[in-house]
Amino acid sequence: MGHNDAHAEFTKGVTMPTTELTEEHSMQLVADALVGRIVTAVGSVASIHPVSHTVVDGSIYFRTIPGDKLAALTVNAAVLFEADEIGEGSAWSVIVHGRARRLDDEPDELARISPQLRDPFIRGRRDAVVEVIPESISGRRFEPAEEDDDEVVIEPTD
Repeated sequence: MGHNDAHAEFTKGVTMPTTELTEEHSMQLVADALVGRIVTAVGSVASIHPVSHTVVDGSIYFRTIPGDKLAALTVNAAVLFEADEIGEGSAWSVIVHGRARRLDDEPDELARISPQLRDPFIRGRRDAVVEVIPESISGRRFEPAEEDDDEVVIEPTD
């Protein structure tokens, strides 16, 4: 079943009550997610990139190569990090607002963190390590409920 099929099946004929998650629970979900997304912005242009990440001591770390992500972080360190999952019976989404910094100039920190980092899901060297220091964290869980005449039903669109 593809992602769109899973979404359609998940939302078919059900309402979607939302539960706010604690920051601690939200960060545990981020830590458990296999892939997250880093969102950068330069001027009015936003970019989103999937990354393999690791959570250590409340910060999010990922490896990358020189390119758009690193160039954008040099111009604007304010970032969003997002992770989510849609499963059979529930879904969740976490958004972390934070500041990103490269660890190139922090050899002690880099030596401490590097052995704990997940391998990137894209082959090749990823020598630059970026830390996202959370400033705010918001997480939500969505669990389908039986259809109720008093609630709005979300129907999939084509």
